[in-house]
Amino acid sequence: MGRPPAAESGDTRAAVLDAALALFARHGFAGTSVRAIARAVGLSDAALYRHFPSKQAIFDEVLRQAGAGLLTSTLAGIDAALAEQDPPALLRAVAEALIRAWDEPRARQIASVVARALGDTHVETITATMQVRDQLAALFRRWIDQGHVASAKGSPDQLAWELFAPSAYVRLLYLHAEADAATRLAGHELVRRHLEFFIDTVFNGTDDKETR
Repeated sequence: MGRPPAAESGDTRAAVLDAALALFARHGFAGTSVRAIARAVGLSDAALYRHFPSKQAIFDEVLRQAGAGLLTSTLAGIDAALAEQDPPALLRAVAEALIRAWDEPRARQIASVVARALGDTHVETITATMQVRDQLAALFRRWIDQGHVASAKGSPDQLAWELFAPSAYVRLLYLHAEADAATRLAGHELVRRHLEFFIDTVFNGTDDKETR
C-alpha cells in the first residue's frame, strides 16, 4: 500500500495528460469532465485527483508542456551564431523547425485545444502567447542594438508580435487536428510567405535571397 513508485506516478500523469489532450481537442474545456478524463485512463475520479487538483490544473499542464517551451527548444536546436551573423537566416530556420513541430499529430491536437480555449478559458493561452512574444522581443532588442534592424521599424515587442501573430493564426486555422494534408501544406506556405514579407520589410531589404 502507500504511494505508488515515482515512475508509476509519472506514467499515470502522462497518461492523464494524453487523454485530456485528446478530449480537450474534441470537446473543448467546458465539454470535458474530470470523470471523462479519468475513465479514458481507467482511473476513478479520486485516483485522478491524487495527480491533479482540478480540471483547470490538467488543462494548464497540457498547454504548458505542449506549447510554452516550443520556441525555447526550437531556438536551442539552431546554430546560435546565426543570431549574430544572419538574423534572417535564423528566422527562416526557426520557421521551418516550427512548421515541422506544428505538423506533428500531438501539436495539431494542441492547436485544436487552443482554438476551443479561446471561447472557454483563455488565461493560460494568453500567458503562453506572451511568453513567446517576450522571447522573440529579446532577439529583436539585440538586433536593433547591433544595427541589423532600424529602431524606426518598431519596438521589440511590436516587431515580435508582427512576426508571431500571423503565423500563430495560420496554425490555428490550418494546422489543427482535423486538417487534411492539403490544408496543412497550404498553412506551411502561408507561414513561409509571411516570413519573407516580414524579412523584406523589417531588415531593410539588405537580405540577398539569391545567396540562400
